[in-house]
Amino acid sequence: MSRDYFRHTIKALEELNRTTTYSMPILPDDDGYFDKECPNEDCLSQFKVNAEDWENLFSDEAVYCPFCGHTASANSWWTTEQLEQAEEQATQMISAKLGQALSRDAKDFNRSQPRKSFVRMSMKYKGPTHFVNLPAEALEEMEQKIQCDNCGARYAVVGSAFYCPCCGQNSAKLTFNNTIDKVRAKIKNLDLISQTISQYSKDEAARACSSLLESSIPDLVVAFQRVCECVYPQLENAKPLKRNVFQRLNDGSVLWKELVGNGYEDWIDDHEMQALKVLFQQRHLFQHQDGIVDQDYIAKSGDTHYRIGQHIIVKQSDVLKYTDIVEKIGNRVLGFLEGVAHE
Repeated sequence: MSRDYFRHTIKALEELNRTTTYSMPILPDDDGYFDKECPNEDCLSQFKVNAEDWENLFSDEAVYCPFCGHTASANSWWTTEQLEQAEEQATQMISAKLGQALSRDAKDFNRSQPRKSFVRMSMKYKGPTHFVNLPAEALEEMEQKIQCDNCGARYAVVGSAFYCPCCGQNSAKLTFNNTIDKVRAKIKNLDLISQTISQYSKDEAARACSSLLESSIPDLVVAFQRVCECVYPQLENAKPLKRNVFQRLNDGSVLWKELVGNGYEDWIDDHEMQALKVLFQQRHLFQHQDGIVDQDYIAKSGDTHYRIGQHIIVKQSDVLKYTDIVEKIGNRVLGFLEGVAHE
């Protein structure tokens, strides 16, 4: 059959063989936020950014994942759902263009056939010839909305976020509060976790709950250390910090006293200070001794409830008490930043 019979189709194929672009509109959700997804294959976390800020504040060169800190250009943050819909609609667009060409070729072929011939052939195309470019609908709104205290960008997440997607700042306040919330969520959901796992194994349920309680100890100490390490250098007359100085309560408290005139002993009462010492020494035990008590622990913590060789037992009430104390000190430390901001 002659190529002339398919001249429209051949022309359409040649055009498609050249650079073909397809654009699909992206709609914000009802709160005015665009859906985004981290392109890091090990993360792929989804979040949202305010549509106005995306246009006015975000740069084309670098956007940051709020969860893992991965950096990529602005055109890299499409969600899986957006890409799948775009691929499907691009395929439909190509099918429609080819369908239109095939339909025209069929009509030309039919018109070229002799009217009074004994044998007459006809051609008919059955397939799509039209395409509707539908916008990508937004996913469900996210309740936790955040505004960066550095660049002012607004974004929304589910769970704990640590970085501003616009400027990449690791917010001391946000990171600290996320850890405090995470620890409290562990305690709040312990009974539910225990009941769920107990349906399969009571032993596994007990081990899981114990592990969650024990993991809260280093979580709280790390949150304490990081908020101090982040805020202290921002204050006027701050000294260069030695490595892990805020893991040592006495040394850290001295630094604060020299800088602001008071330290941990002035921010919490004696009972809380004693509990804080126990928290820090228990973290050391879990980190280096698998939770087994040694003489060093008893001497430094003042905790006489245990004998050497026993294993530390962490209770829900202990974790909640430690959390309240760490939050109290953390908020005091974060308060120093307000003075910096107003200067």
